Amino acid sequence: MKIFSLNKNTWLIYYCLIAISSLLLITSINARYDELLSKRQDEQFYVTKIVKSDIHGILNHYETMLDLINEDFTEDEHFNQFILERILQKSDLLIGFVIFNIDGTLLAKSDNLPDKLYKTRSDDYFNNGFHGELEKDKLMISSAILSPVTKKWIIPIRKTLLDNNGEVRGFIASAIILDNLKKKWSHTQAFGNSIMLTLDHSFYQFLHTGMPPEKYNATFAQPLTEKQITETQSVLQKQGLNFDKLRANNAVAQVMMAPSDIPLLHSLSYDNKYKFWVHTSRPLSDINQPLLYTALYYLTLYLLFLALTFLLFRWVLNTEKSKLTALTYITEHDELTGCFNRTVLGRLVGQLKKHQQAFSLLYIDLDNFKNINDSFGHKYGDILLQEVSRKLQESLNTIPGNLVRYSGDEFVLLIENNNEEIVRGFAKSLLRNMAKPYSINNNSFYITSSIGIARYPNDAKSLDTLISYAENSMAMAKNTKNQYIFFSQDVHQQLLKQAKIEQALHYAIENNEISLVYQPQLNKQYKLCGVEALVRWHSSELGFIPPEVFIPIAEQTGLMPKLGQYIMNKSMNEITVLQHKLSTLFSLAINVSVKQFIQLNFFELLMQSIEDFGDKELPLTIEITESLFIESMDVLLPIFEKMKQHQISLALDDFGTGYSSLSMLREAPIDELKIDKSFVDHITENNIDKAMVKSIINMGKNLKMRVLAEGIESLEHAKILSKYGCDLFQGYYISKPLNIKELEVYVNTILKKN
Repeated sequence: MKIFSLNKNTWLIYYCLIAISSLLLITSINARYDELLSKRQDEQFYVTKIVKSDIHGILNHYETMLDLINEDFTEDEHFNQFILERILQKSDLLIGFVIFNIDGTLLAKSDNLPDKLYKTRSDDYFNNGFHGELEKDKLMISSAILSPVTKKWIIPIRKTLLDNNGEVRGFIASAIILDNLKKKWSHTQAFGNSIMLTLDHSFYQFLHTGMPPEKYNATFAQPLTEKQITETQSVLQKQGLNFDKLRANNAVAQVMMAPSDIPLLHSLSYDNKYKFWVHTSRPLSDINQPLLYTALYYLTLYLLFLALTFLLFRWVLNTEKSKLTALTYITEHDELTGCFNRTVLGRLVGQLKKHQQAFSLLYIDLDNFKNINDSFGHKYGDILLQEVSRKLQESLNTIPGNLVRYSGDEFVLLIENNNEEIVRGFAKSLLRNMAKPYSINNNSFYITSSIGIARYPNDAKSLDTLISYAENSMAMAKNTKNQYIFFSQDVHQQLLKQAKIEQALHYAIENNEISLVYQPQLNKQYKLCGVEALVRWHSSELGFIPPEVFIPIAEQTGLMPKLGQYIMNKSMNEITVLQHKLSTLFSLAINVSVKQFIQLNFFELLMQSIEDFGDKELPLTIEITESLFIESMDVLLPIFEKMKQHQISLALDDFGTGYSSLSMLREAPIDELKIDKSFVDHITENNIDKAMVKSIINMGKNLKMRVLAEGIESLEHAKILSKYGCDLFQGYYISKPLNIKELEVYVNTILKKN
C-alpha cells in the first residue's frame, strides 16, 4: 500500500492550496511591513513635533527670563542674586547667567558661576559657537561647546542688552547643560528615535541624543557635511519639498535615507522663531525583529495549514494504518511497566536470528513476591514491579538487549551475548542489584530473584525450547532462591523427571498409589507411646518416589492440601481400626504442611476427619515445622487454642533448623519438641552436637514440654539421649517405618513384652 497514493485531481487541489496560501503569506507579511512602517512613521512624526514644541517652549521660557533679568539689570546695574538663585533651583537645564558689554567685558554674573569669569572675554567664551551677527532683540542659539570654566558641554543662548534709549550696550547670556537636555529625550522616551538639533543655514549641531560623550568634540565642532545636506535635499526634492518650503510652512517632512548604506526613517521640521531644525531618525532595521516574529508566526500558520491539509489528504488512506500502529503499541507494551510484553518476544528473537546474532535468554522470577501483594496490597506490588523493571532496564546499559515482562512477576531479558563467562558475570551483578532494598512510600522492601539462563544457539534454536529450558532452570534456581542456573542436560533430565512426577502425582490418590507407614515412638521403658504416620508413593509408572522428592512438588503445585487430607483420613482410619482390634491406645502423630495448616477451614477439616475416620479417644498429635512461624501469630494462635480445647497435641518437628525463636515457643502452646535427626547423627563423636542436644532437652524440660529424638540409629545414641533426659525415642534402632500389618505384629510383640 502506498502512503501517498492520492489521485491526480486530489494532489492538484492540494498544490492550488499551496499556491493560494503562499500568495496570502506574502501579502500578509507585506501588509505587516506597511503597518509597522506606518506605525514608526506616526511615532516619529509626533516625536518630531513634540521635540520641536518642547525645545521651542524651553527657549521661549528662557527668553522671557532673560528679558526680565535684562529689565531688572537696566534699572540698577546689578543682578538680584536671590531671584537668580530661585530661577536656577527650579531649572536643572540652566548653568547660570552672565552679562557682557558690547566690547566683551563681563559686567555681572550669577553667584553660582566662578569669579574667574571676570577675567574672560565673551569672544573667548561665547562667540565661537554663534554663527551669525548679534541681532537686536533676538534670542540666539549657539552650537554646543565645552565650557572652559565649568568643563561641561553647554548650549549657550544670548540676547541683546538694551539701554534706556533702546540702544545695544551688550548682551545677556545663559547656557543649557547639554547632558541634562539630552536626558529629557532619551532613546526610550523618543520611541527609539535619535534626535538631532541643528542651527539654520550653518547646520551646526547643538544636540544629538545618539552621540556618546567621547564624540562630542568631533560632532559639535563641525557642521553637517555637504554630502549629508545634499542627500537630504535630494530626498526632499523627490517629495516636491526643499529647505525653503519647510521654513515657510513649518511642516514635518518624512523621508527615507541611507547614509553609510544604513537605511533610515528620517523626519525634519523647522522652527521659524528660533531658527533651528529638528531631525529625528531611526534605523529601518528596527522593523526587522517584529516583522520577523510576524513572518515566523504567519509562516508557522502557513506550514501548519499545509501540514494539516496534507495530513487530511493522507488521512483518507492512512487512518487504518494509524489505528493499527496505536493498537500494536498497546498490544506490544506492558501497561504497568512500559516495557515489552510477551507478544513481542518472538519478533525480537526473530530479529536477532536474522542478523545471525548469538544471544542469551534470562528468565527472571521474583522470589516470594506473592507475600508482598498479600501483606501490603497490590498497589505496593505494582510499584515494586515498576521499580524492578527500571533496574532491569538499567542493567542493559552495560550490555545490549531487550526487556520483556513475561507474566505477573516474571521477566525475560534478551542479551546479545552468549559467552558463558560474560553472561555469568552479568547474572551475578543483576542478582546483587536486584537484592538491594526498594523504598516505597517510606517502606523498605527486600526481594531477591531466581534466574534461569538458556543460550542460542548453544542450548536450542527455537524460541519455545529456549523459554522452556530457561524457565525450567529458573525453577531449579528457585529451590535455593537468589540464584542463577545455566541450562544443561542434567538440569533438563532432572526437570523432565520432575514434570513426570508432577503429572503422575495428580492421579496418585485416585490410582491408590499413596500408602502410609508408621514409625514407632518408645519411651525409656521401651513402652509404645505413639507412632508417626509417614507417606509413601509407589508409582505404577515411575516406581518408588521418596517423600523428599514428591512432597516439595506437591507444595509447589498446590496438591499438598489434598494429599495432606488424604494422609490424615487414612492414618486415622488405619490406627483407629488397629487400636480397636488390639484393645490398646497410643498416640498418632501426623505431619501437616504449612499450606495445609493455613487453610481457612483447616481446623474444621481436621475435626471432620476425626469424626469420619478416627475416634474421639484417639490421642492425636499434629506435627508442624518451624517454617510455619513465618505466618502471623495472630492467625495461628486461634487455631492452636481450638486444638488444645479438643485435647489435640502440638509437636514442633525438626526443631533447631528453621525460624522459631524462644519468644515463639513461649507464645505457642507446644506440647512436644522433636529434635531433628541432623543433631542426633553425630552426638557420639561431635561434642558440639552433643551440647546442642543436651541444651534442647533442658530447654524443653524447662518449658514443660515432652522431648522426642528422631533418627536414633544405635544403642549409643539411645544411651546418650536417655542420660540427658530425653522422653521419647524414634529411629531405625527402635524400628523402621512399618506398614499397618507390620505395625500390628510389632505392637503385639511390645504388648507381650510389657
